[in-house]
Amino acid sequence: MSSIVDEVWASPSVLMSYDGRVLEVFGLVDVARFHRGLRPQIVFAGKTRITIKPRSGGNLSFFFDPARRDEVEAFAARVHASYGTDDGAEAS
Repeated sequence: MSSIVDEVWASPSVLMSYDGRVLEVFGLVDVARFHRGLRPQIVFAGKTRITIKPRSGGNLSFFFDPARRDEVEAFAARVHASYGTDDGAEAS
């Protein structure tokens, strides 16, 4: 796991952060956290909405600033690439 935190502002009030272990979304009513073991997928739904879909549990949808789309897409690609071929299972 990386000790470097990757962050992107999805809008002026919503920050997405990933430390190689947990994807977090700040600025909504509550902080949302998704462990990499759930392999959360960041999906763009339309021109202004993101949905984070983990393997299990509830989805999270929120609006993003379309002017930041390229930055947010690059962040999503880095998060997804960090999973590699890891199946998400924790080592015992």
